[in-house]
Amino acid sequence: MSQQDINKPLPRKSRADALAWAKEYTAAMAHYGEVKITDDPAPRTNFQDCVGKNDEVPEDGRYILVYATYVKLPQAQHIDTIRKVRKALEGHGVRITGHTERPEVPEAILYGKNDKEGSFIIADSVKPPDTIRLSVTTPCFLPPGVEQQQF
Repeated sequence: MSQQDINKPLPRKSRADALAWAKEYTAAMAHYGEVKITDDPAPRTNFQDCVGKNDEVPEDGRYILVYATYVKLPQAQHIDTIRKVRKALEGHGVRITGHTERPEVPEAILYGKNDKEGSFIIADSVKPPDTIRLSVTTPCFLPPGVEQQQF
């Protein structure tokens, strides 16, 4: 990676705005799957520092957000629900990077990437049984008003 690429300006977004966006994104996924997000288990919000491709550790406050919500749904409905989510995501420019269905369990696992936004998406069967996770990971954001550190 060239020095110019490593210092490319990052998109700016406050943590509050990133969280609001992630909540909207997972709510849309639930809508497309025709399911309702539950509070048990509660949504998980995990802000993490961005680390560069060459293990650069910046000190300018840049971050990514991993946000996960959960849906309670009988396992027999997981595959059909995740198929609905996949169809909608593909219609909105998400590139599916992995999709596995295991009818014998039954469970499904879907991974995607929105190349335009730089976000990663997961919709999968998780434990406890009868639970689907809908998750989005943001690209690296720089908080507004902060000078971007150069490497």
